[in-house]
Amino acid sequence: MSNSTGMEQFHQTFFEESFEGLDSMESALLALDPGAADPETINCIFRAAHSIKGGSATFGFAEIAGFTHLMETLLDEMRDGRRAVTRAATDLLLRAVDSLRALVTAAQAGGRLDEIDIEDVRTDLQAQLARAGDGDGIAAAPRPAAACGWRIDFQPHP
Repeated sequence: MSNSTGMEQFHQTFFEESFEGLDSMESALLALDPGAADPETINCIFRAAHSIKGGSATFGFAEIAGFTHLMETLLDEMRDGRRAVTRAATDLLLRAVDSLRALVTAAQAGGRLDEIDIEDVRTDLQAQLARAGDGDGIAAAPRPAAACGWRIDFQPHP
């Protein structure tokens, strides 16, 4: 067995587990009751995001890891009670799950995808995180005309 074949098996396991985690996150988000959210449900969603982030970082899928980190941060604030669980927040996280699924699918296929939708969700996540746990203001977040700031991608050598 060549080394690349061994790595492909690890990648395949990562992809399978990521899709299972995404399905779990989506189901839990759909069942989440804003205003009376079950802490264990939030923990379940957080753990799935954390696993996907860790696996993607391990295997060099930096874009997936960075995107998932934003979701994980928002979930961590909800988990710690620093941010309310609102309908708008769960809707944003559901959009993020769809975007993350697209990123994982593209990585599995070895291709690229149309990043406009991904960037819209990334911008919305960043805008929400920039605001203190101010409740339901996600939909009213101003969208910058163009991306600004820094983007640093780290990809280690094989």
